[in-house]
Amino acid sequence: MAGGKEQERAANGPIKCSSGPQPGELQALSAEELARRSQQGCRASFAELVERYGIRLLRFLRHQTNNLHDAEDLVQDTFIRAYANIDRYRSTYKFSTWLFTIARNLACSRLRRQCRKKPLLKARTAEPGPRQKIVQKETRQSLWATAQTLSSNQHQALWLRYAEDMPIREIAKVMCKSQVSVKVTLCRARVRLAETLQNMAAKEVESPKASSKKTLAFMKVEGV
Repeated sequence: MAGGKEQERAANGPIKCSSGPQPGELQALSAEELARRSQQGCRASFAELVERYGIRLLRFLRHQTNNLHDAEDLVQDTFIRAYANIDRYRSTYKFSTWLFTIARNLACSRLRRQCRKKPLLKARTAEPGPRQKIVQKETRQSLWATAQTLSSNQHQALWLRYAEDMPIREIAKVMCKSQVSVKVTLCRARVRLAETLQNMAAKEVESPKASSKKTLAFMKVEGV
């Protein structure tokens, strides 16, 4: 039974690969192939997936939670959930899409719990401190810091599109929206971000009316 397999896997941990693949061999495999091997009980294959996506998930979740400790907990929870449910993964989807969907759902659940406990908490609208103002003067970090003023959906869409380089169809799956809705969200996010940056003395902006496309050309991830 599928449920029995999940419980056994979660309780006992992964099973070692009988073929004993070398690390170099696993690094050359696609994430989808690693997931398929993980479904067959290959410990090394799932460990490679953790190595491959750990930092990317941490970056994504840190920006969603605005808290490094919460993000680290959610990364661990995401991989635990993914491992326990690896038999449910289908190769018709990209593994990264499936994994980021789990991460987003867990982050949303945690945020809802926090809002119930602290209904007056408004982290995203808080006045930035001195350190944040300094960071906002730096090109790439400034753009992502400014993007925190956007709505949660707009920020998630921007991050998945420009930090994770996901195509629209994959973002739609992660966010449980239609492709048209994602395109509209991205468009509004670009406009909002461009309007905000027009009021900032950003050195990299060539003119006061920088286009949203030119603005997002700087949105690369540096560090966590």
